[in-house]
Amino acid sequence: MLPESPPTPVEPGPIGRDCWRIVLKFMEALEIPDLVRSDAVWASWHTAYLAFRRRPLPLPISRKQLPCLLYACQDYAPDAAALCCSFTGDSVRVPLPLPPLTRHSTIGSVHGWLVTADEASNLRLLNPITGAQAALPPITAMHNVESSVDADGHLIYNVFERGDSEPTPFHAHEARDCMYHRVTLSCSPSAGSACIALLVRMSMGELSYARLGDEQWTWISPDDHQCMGGISWGFMDSFYNEEEGLFYVLRGHRSVFTLNLNGPSPVLKKIMRREKKRRMDPSSMYITQAPWGDILQIWRWRDYIESSTPVEVPEDPDGLYENDIHRFLELRTTEIEIYKVDLDKQKLVKMTNLAHHALFLGYNGTMCLPIKDFPMLKSNCVYMTDDSFEYVSLKYNWREIGVWDMESKSLQSFDNSMFSHAWLNWPSPVWITPSLF
Repeated sequence: MLPESPPTPVEPGPIGRDCWRIVLKFMEALEIPDLVRSDAVWASWHTAYLAFRRRPLPLPISRKQLPCLLYACQDYAPDAAALCCSFTGDSVRVPLPLPPLTRHSTIGSVHGWLVTADEASNLRLLNPITGAQAALPPITAMHNVESSVDADGHLIYNVFERGDSEPTPFHAHEARDCMYHRVTLSCSPSAGSACIALLVRMSMGELSYARLGDEQWTWISPDDHQCMGGISWGFMDSFYNEEEGLFYVLRGHRSVFTLNLNGPSPVLKKIMRREKKRRMDPSSMYITQAPWGDILQIWRWRDYIESSTPVEVPEDPDGLYENDIHRFLELRTTEIEIYKVDLDKQKLVKMTNLAHHALFLGYNGTMCLPIKDFPMLKSNCVYMTDDSFEYVSLKYNWREIGVWDMESKSLQSFDNSMFSHAWLNWPSPVWITPSLF
């Protein structure tokens, strides 16, 4: 399904056109959270805001947009969502369409759009600022998924993995937490069928892709790509290079591939060989391109610690918290390492600092931002949210949101005074760069 368009504004009369232009000019200078709030100033501003959203070209915002945290927030209303800039303290309620964010699982965010899995475990794209939505092909459009019903007549999905004689059944509300790892978009979904979604699927780390409007997911099969070494699994993360028109994909053994989806069939090419295992595998691995051009691999390790305060569980129909130890668990980042991918020498070079840049990790597409453009950020730091698979079954547990200092190798907390509204632990808060397109 292609993206829905925002409502059409009513144009002003001749007398109000000069004021209209002044308001639009003023809106150009606003950060997007402030722009959203301007919608409620006067009725005429609401009309101007709608017109501003419908501009066909990218917004001429004078200041670059800071990443914001998007999270479920009961302070506004039950099942409401908030968009907060943790560096300025600005916060605004997000007018999400139904069903609410608390009934979705977060899979990714890129180009100002959120990627979620709904209650039927189908992937949806949502712009939280404009409310525009688009649907990706359903879960049953994957090469290894079939729908069925259980003994009680409830919808289930049978997932067939290579080497398994029998499929693994998942109820509709369970599959969303067990089937999707990450989604990367080639561009904003507002571009329609030009937007390609690349999915890294759990639990095997296989690759599939679809264009907006497609009815099926296309699986990247090892039978068609010799560089995969006969195995389809093990992929961890990806990013899209707009200049080259290529996806860059990271595999668990540190190798890097490019994926070209511009022709009649996909072309996968290995550009970085696998590295020998140096130590215990990290909990999460990310890949991105730095502003200076280098490709970076980021490795993140986590471990459980015991909290002195148990998590509050309103209901426990699945019995996950019958063992009290689960109510005291917190998963914390213990180490982060960053490597430059040296394609010429085919090796990874460990970096000791970020050269006056800051990283953003989580379900978002990994971002590396220069401090000179965002002086409110801390240099040589990694801003993190929780994207751990381990917490899928423990949805009420504490979520990690903090800042990793590369120099001191320590995790620091955000200044809670910056958050005027507290977040809920499910779904996990996610970094997103607001956009009206």
